[in-house]
Amino acid sequence: MSTSAPSDPAAPPPQAEFIAAPSDGHLQRLYRYWEGLRRGRAMPRRADIDPIEIPGLLPYVFLYAVTPAAGDFTIRLAGEEVMRAMGRNPVGQPAGSTMTPRGAEMIIKILRAVAAERAPKFRTGKAYWSPCQDYRKFEGCFLPLSSDGETVDFILGGVKFLLE
Repeated sequence: MSTSAPSDPAAPPPQAEFIAAPSDGHLQRLYRYWEGLRRGRAMPRRADIDPIEIPGLLPYVFLYAVTPAAGDFTIRLAGEEVMRAMGRNPVGQPAGSTMTPRGAEMIIKILRAVAAERAPKFRTGKAYWSPCQDYRKFEGCFLPLSSDGETVDFILGGVKFLLE
């Protein structure tokens, strides 16, 4: 596994990219769990999520609260692996506040897209967004939740660091 920075330190690191579906087994299970909770709706509700049903996924899970009018996102839950990647507990912090400026810009862009499109997003690439971690390959998923079936008020997600 390579954990080194790009060969040209002045060059921006390569962007992560959107993918059609997760390839990691944990994230596939999280997505299937979310899908199963929809029950014909566009999105499940936050109240539908039961941590007892997904204990093996909890270390990789995060949850953002969405304030639609302000376009704000606040971290409400972070699993152990998420906290390890951030280097601290980010709960209660605004989206991106524990990331590099470039990482913060990207996470907010992704969260805004999930909220606006009311659809899941999946990403893969190198994790250049954490100031506490080396450049590791990751895969992430972002799944919208809605209490009224229309407006995204939470985004459930997962992140998994992968061996190269």
